[in-house]
Amino acid sequence: MIIRLEKGVEDLKIGIIGSRKELLKEVLVQENINYVVVEQIDDIDDTFDIVFGTGIYQLIEEPYLSLPAYGMVFFHETPLPEGKGNSPIQWTVFNKRPNLTVTAFKVTESMDAGTILYQYNMSLSSSDALEILEKKRKIGIKKCFEGILEELKQGYIVLRTQTGQDSISAKRTPEDSELDPGETLLSLWDKIRVCNNEEFPAFFKLKGKKIILRYEVEDLLQNE
Repeated sequence: MIIRLEKGVEDLKIGIIGSRKELLKEVLVQENINYVVVEQIDDIDDTFDIVFGTGIYQLIEEPYLSLPAYGMVFFHETPLPEGKGNSPIQWTVFNKRPNLTVTAFKVTESMDAGTILYQYNMSLSSSDALEILEKKRKIGIKKCFEGILEELKQGYIVLRTQTGQDSISAKRTPEDSELDPGETLLSLWDKIRVCNNEEFPAFFKLKGKKIILRYEVEDLLQNE
Protein backbone atom coordinates (compact mmCIF):
# COMPACT_ATOMS: atom_id res chain seq x y z
CA MET A 1 0.00 0.00 0.00
CA ILE A 2 1.25 3.48 -0.91
CA ILE A 3 0.07 6.45 1.14
CA ARG A 4 0.49 9.87 -0.45
CA LEU A 5 1.40 12.63 1.98
CA GLU A 6 -0.78 15.70 2.07
CA LYS A 7 2.17 18.00 2.80
CA GLY A 8 5.91 18.15 2.34
CA VAL A 9 8.29 16.54 4.82
CA GLU A 10 9.42 20.01 5.94
CA ASP A 11 5.86 20.70 7.14
CA LEU A 12 5.31 17.41 8.94
CA LYS A 13 5.23 17.38 12.74
CA ILE A 14 7.58 14.45 13.42
CA GLY A 15 7.98 13.05 16.91
CA ILE A 16 10.82 10.83 18.17
CA ILE A 17 10.63 8.67 21.29
CA GLY A 18 12.51 5.87 23.07
CA SER A 19 15.82 5.15 24.76
CA ARG A 20 17.67 5.28 21.41
CA LYS A 21 15.90 8.33 20.04
CA GLU A 22 19.24 10.18 19.81
CA LEU A 23 20.01 8.02 16.76
CA LEU A 24 16.89 9.34 15.05
CA LYS A 25 17.73 12.87 16.13
CA GLU A 26 21.18 12.62 14.50
CA VAL A 27 19.61 11.69 11.17
CA LEU A 28 16.96 14.41 11.33
CA VAL A 29 19.56 17.06 12.17
CA GLN A 30 21.73 15.80 9.30
CA GLU A 31 18.76 16.03 6.93
CA ASN A 32 17.74 19.45 8.32
CA ILE A 33 14.26 18.15 9.18
CA ASN A 34 12.35 19.53 12.15
CA TYR A 35 11.30 17.19 14.95
CA VAL A 36 9.81 17.10 18.44
CA VAL A 37 11.26 14.97 21.24
CA VAL A 38 8.53 12.94 22.95
CA GLU A 39 9.45 11.90 26.47
CA GLN A 40 6.37 9.78 27.25
CA ILE A 41 3.60 8.11 25.30
CA ASP A 42 1.12 10.36 27.09
CA ASP A 43 2.72 13.35 25.34
CA ILE A 44 1.51 12.16 21.93
CA ASP A 45 -1.53 14.01 20.60
CA ASP A 46 -3.36 14.54 17.32
CA THR A 47 -1.12 17.45 16.27
CA PHE A 48 1.59 14.94 15.27
CA ASP A 49 1.77 13.68 11.71
CA ILE A 50 4.02 10.70 12.52
CA VAL A 51 6.02 9.46 15.53
CA PHE A 52 9.17 7.35 15.22
CA GLY A 53 10.45 5.28 18.13
CA THR A 54 13.40 3.05 18.92
CA GLY A 55 14.28 1.45 22.22
CA ILE A 56 10.63 1.02 23.26
CA TYR A 57 9.94 -1.90 25.58
CA GLN A 58 6.18 -1.74 25.97
CA LEU A 59 3.10 -2.38 23.88
CA ILE A 60 1.33 0.79 22.76
CA GLU A 61 -2.45 0.87 22.90
CA GLU A 62 -5.19 3.07 21.54
CA PRO A 63 -5.93 5.92 21.46
CA TYR A 64 -2.24 6.82 21.09
CA LEU A 65 -1.68 4.72 17.96
CA SER A 66 -4.35 6.58 16.02
CA LEU A 67 -3.51 10.10 17.17
CA PRO A 68 -0.70 10.85 14.67
CA ALA A 69 -2.07 11.27 11.15
CA TYR A 70 0.23 8.57 9.73
CA GLY A 71 0.60 6.51 12.88
CA MET A 72 3.65 5.45 14.85
CA VAL A 73 6.72 3.69 13.43
CA PHE A 74 9.14 1.64 15.53
CA PHE A 75 12.40 -0.14 14.70
CA HIS A 76 13.11 -3.80 15.49
CA GLU A 77 16.36 -5.64 14.78
CA THR A 78 15.08 -8.77 13.03
CA PRO A 79 13.55 -9.51 9.61
CA LEU A 80 9.96 -9.42 10.83
CA PRO A 81 7.84 -11.46 11.23
CA GLU A 82 10.77 -13.61 12.33
CA GLY A 83 12.11 -12.79 15.78
CA LYS A 84 9.36 -10.70 17.30
CA GLY A 85 9.83 -9.83 20.93
CA ASN A 86 12.93 -9.78 23.05
CA SER A 87 16.75 -9.74 22.66
CA PRO A 88 16.80 -9.44 18.85
CA ILE A 89 20.59 -9.10 18.60
CA GLN A 90 21.26 -12.20 20.67
CA TRP A 91 18.70 -14.31 18.84
CA THR A 92 20.07 -13.15 15.49
CA VAL A 93 23.40 -14.71 16.52
CA PHE A 94 21.84 -17.87 17.93
CA ASN A 95 19.79 -18.34 14.76
CA LYS A 96 22.99 -18.14 12.65
CA ARG A 97 21.68 -15.33 10.49
CA PRO A 98 24.25 -13.76 8.12
CA ASN A 99 22.80 -10.27 8.63
CA LEU A 100 21.46 -8.06 11.36
CA THR A 101 18.24 -6.81 9.80
CA VAL A 102 16.63 -3.61 11.07
CA THR A 103 12.92 -3.42 10.30
CA ALA A 104 10.83 -0.26 10.53
CA PHE A 105 7.18 -1.14 11.02
CA LYS A 106 3.90 0.62 11.71
CA VAL A 107 2.93 0.02 15.31
CA THR A 108 -0.24 -1.87 16.18
CA GLU A 109 -1.56 -3.15 19.50
CA SER A 110 -0.01 -6.55 18.72
CA MET A 111 3.71 -7.09 19.33
CA ASP A 112 5.90 -6.18 16.30
CA ALA A 113 3.04 -7.10 13.98
CA GLY A 114 2.42 -4.04 11.82
CA THR A 115 3.13 -3.44 8.15
CA ILE A 116 6.76 -2.83 7.14
CA LEU A 117 7.99 0.55 5.89
CA TYR A 118 11.64 -0.31 5.34
CA GLN A 119 14.36 -2.87 6.07
CA TYR A 120 18.13 -2.50 6.18
CA ASN A 121 20.71 -5.31 6.43
CA MET A 122 24.06 -5.16 8.21
CA SER A 123 26.35 -8.11 7.42
CA LEU A 124 27.67 -10.03 10.43
CA SER A 125 30.98 -11.76 11.13
CA SER A 126 31.49 -14.76 13.39
CA SER A 127 33.90 -12.60 15.42
CA ASP A 128 31.36 -9.83 16.08
CA ALA A 129 30.94 -9.58 19.84
CA LEU A 130 28.29 -7.57 21.68
CA GLU A 131 30.10 -4.23 21.39
CA ILE A 132 30.30 -4.56 17.59
CA LEU A 133 26.76 -5.88 17.37
CA GLU A 134 25.52 -2.82 19.25
CA LYS A 135 27.43 -0.53 16.87
CA LYS A 136 25.90 -2.30 13.89
CA ARG A 137 22.46 -1.99 15.46
CA LYS A 138 22.92 1.79 15.70
CA ILE A 139 24.19 2.08 12.13
CA GLY A 140 21.34 -0.10 10.87
CA ILE A 141 18.67 1.96 12.64
CA LYS A 142 20.06 5.19 11.21
CA LYS A 143 20.34 3.77 7.67
CA CYS A 144 16.83 2.37 7.87
CA PHE A 145 15.52 5.74 9.05
CA GLU A 146 17.37 7.51 6.22
CA GLY A 147 15.59 5.22 3.75
CA ILE A 148 12.20 6.14 5.17
CA LEU A 149 12.98 9.84 5.10
CA GLU A 150 13.95 9.59 1.42
CA GLU A 151 10.48 8.22 0.71
CA LEU A 152 8.87 10.95 2.83
CA LYS A 153 10.77 13.55 0.79
CA GLN A 154 9.25 12.03 -2.34
CA GLY A 155 5.82 12.48 -0.79
CA TYR A 156 4.79 8.94 0.10
CA ILE A 157 4.91 6.12 2.65
CA VAL A 158 5.03 2.50 1.47
CA LEU A 159 3.44 -0.11 3.74
CA ARG A 160 4.40 -3.72 3.02
CA THR A 161 2.65 -6.73 4.55
CA GLN A 162 4.84 -8.93 6.75
CA THR A 163 5.51 -12.27 5.03
CA GLY A 164 7.42 -15.38 6.02
CA GLN A 165 7.73 -17.56 9.09
CA ASP A 166 6.41 -15.93 12.25
CA SER A 167 8.40 -16.46 15.45
CA ILE A 168 8.65 -14.91 18.91
CA SER A 169 11.94 -14.71 20.80
CA ALA A 170 12.03 -15.29 24.53
CA LYS A 171 13.35 -12.74 27.00
CA ARG A 172 16.86 -13.51 28.20
CA THR A 173 17.80 -13.54 31.87
CA PRO A 174 21.18 -13.45 33.69
CA GLU A 175 20.95 -17.24 33.99
CA ASP A 176 21.13 -17.48 30.19
CA SER A 177 24.79 -16.41 30.44
CA GLU A 178 25.70 -19.70 32.14
CA LEU A 179 28.06 -21.91 30.13
CA ASP A 180 28.39 -25.67 30.09
CA PRO A 181 32.06 -26.33 31.02
CA GLY A 182 31.83 -29.68 29.27
CA GLU A 183 31.53 -28.00 25.86
CA THR A 184 34.40 -26.63 23.77
CA LEU A 185 35.16 -22.91 23.61
CA LEU A 186 34.33 -22.81 19.91
CA SER A 187 30.92 -24.35 20.49
CA LEU A 188 30.29 -21.84 23.28
CA TRP A 189 31.52 -18.79 21.38
CA ASP A 190 28.11 -17.60 20.17
CA LYS A 191 26.81 -17.76 23.71
CA ILE A 192 29.87 -15.94 25.07
CA ARG A 193 29.98 -13.13 22.50
CA VAL A 194 26.45 -11.92 23.18
CA CYS A 195 27.12 -11.58 26.92
CA ASN A 196 27.57 -8.18 28.49
CA ASN A 197 30.92 -8.16 30.31
CA GLU A 198 29.75 -5.67 32.91
CA GLU A 199 26.10 -6.45 33.60
CA PHE A 200 25.57 -10.06 32.49
CA PRO A 201 28.99 -11.72 32.03
CA ALA A 202 29.39 -15.32 30.92
CA PHE A 203 29.98 -17.77 33.76
CA PHE A 204 30.05 -21.41 34.74
CA LYS A 205 29.76 -23.22 38.05
CA LEU A 206 32.51 -25.33 39.57
CA LYS A 207 32.49 -27.05 42.97
CA GLY A 208 30.03 -24.65 44.52
CA LYS A 209 31.62 -21.54 43.02
CA LYS A 210 30.56 -19.24 40.19
CA ILE A 211 33.42 -18.65 37.75
CA ILE A 212 32.91 -15.43 35.78
CA LEU A 213 34.45 -15.00 32.33
CA ARG A 214 34.98 -11.67 30.57
CA TYR A 215 36.23 -11.55 27.00
CA GLU A 216 37.90 -9.21 24.55
CA VAL A 217 38.25 -9.52 20.77
CA GLU A 218 41.53 -8.37 19.19
CA ASP A 219 42.34 -8.18 15.48
CA LEU A 220 45.48 -10.28 14.98
CA LEU A 221 46.22 -8.68 11.60
CA GLN A 222 46.55 -5.25 13.22
CA ASN A 223 49.06 -6.62 15.75
CA GLU A 224 51.44 -8.06 13.15
